[in-house]
Amino acid sequence: MPPVIEIAGLRKEYRRLRGGTHRALDGFDMVVEPGQVHGFLGPNGSGKTTTLRALLGLVRADAGEMRILGQQSPSALPRVIGRVGAIVESPQFFGNISGRRLLTLLATAGGVPVARVDEVLTQVGLRDRGKDIVKTYSLGMKQRLAVASALLKAPELLILDEPANGLDPAGIREMRDLVRLLASQGVTVLVSSHILAEIQLICDSVTIISRGRRVLAGPVSGVLASFDAGDFRVRVAELSRAVEVLRAAGMRVTPAPDHLVAHGLAEPARLTELLGGQGLWISELAPLTPDLESVFLQLTATGAQPGGDKQVTEPAPNQFAPEVPR
Repeated sequence: MPPVIEIAGLRKEYRRLRGGTHRALDGFDMVVEPGQVHGFLGPNGSGKTTTLRALLGLVRADAGEMRILGQQSPSALPRVIGRVGAIVESPQFFGNISGRRLLTLLATAGGVPVARVDEVLTQVGLRDRGKDIVKTYSLGMKQRLAVASALLKAPELLILDEPANGLDPAGIREMRDLVRLLASQGVTVLVSSHILAEIQLICDSVTIISRGRRVLAGPVSGVLASFDAGDFRVRVAELSRAVEVLRAAGMRVTPAPDHLVAHGLAEPARLTELLGGQGLWISELAPLTPDLESVFLQLTATGAQPGGDKQVTEPAPNQFAPEVPR
């Protein structure tokens, strides 16, 4: 099946109020495969929201090509927009009507059966609050209402910009369960979020953007594996002697107050053999695997240059989006 979203060489500049321009997107590429939950990550100001707005025809890109569900965007967007649900940035609602009434109006305007209103309210956990006035909703409830509005059309593609904003831990968990449920039903979900632990839990693949360019893309498991340096935490009774033994064997070791870290360890059994041979018995040998937060911070640290675009696993052949020259 062709990708659900294809972006190649996307560029967008804004004029500054005091003169000059700001390049929000600088040849950005992204591919989202069908049936995936795809995380879209980047620091504030990196170009995430501009990308989503350009993809949905809310702003005009200066250059590049985009496709949604196989159709050119924005020129052919009307052909597929009925199969796309989206919330971008902070949603704004009329405050003096109930959540159910608001969704009913949206359903009627969009030609969606009104029966969908109670279905989506139940999906996002607002069925018991549907009769309440929207201005009485908390920030998290308004966020759920926005997701409900995006689900009215039973979309094939759901685009969520910071869906966990304002949610408490229980609400974040419910949102996570909802996203995974939708994915299990065949919905492709593109989710932008600052809660990197959640992205790691729910996403199949990620794209990381920095300064308007893609700096990394691939399956979450592959991304984490590519940053695994083979480091292990080791606890042993005679710490200083253990450090000496390992360094004498040519291993890179960093001591800490109550443990040591062995670096680039391809065969942990070699370490246990060395220490055991000297009567040094290990009480803990634990791999220090990277998480998505550490990878993200390494790639987007202040002052870091995006450099070469890193594709952890090559995507399926894509005639539409060739590699963009850097």
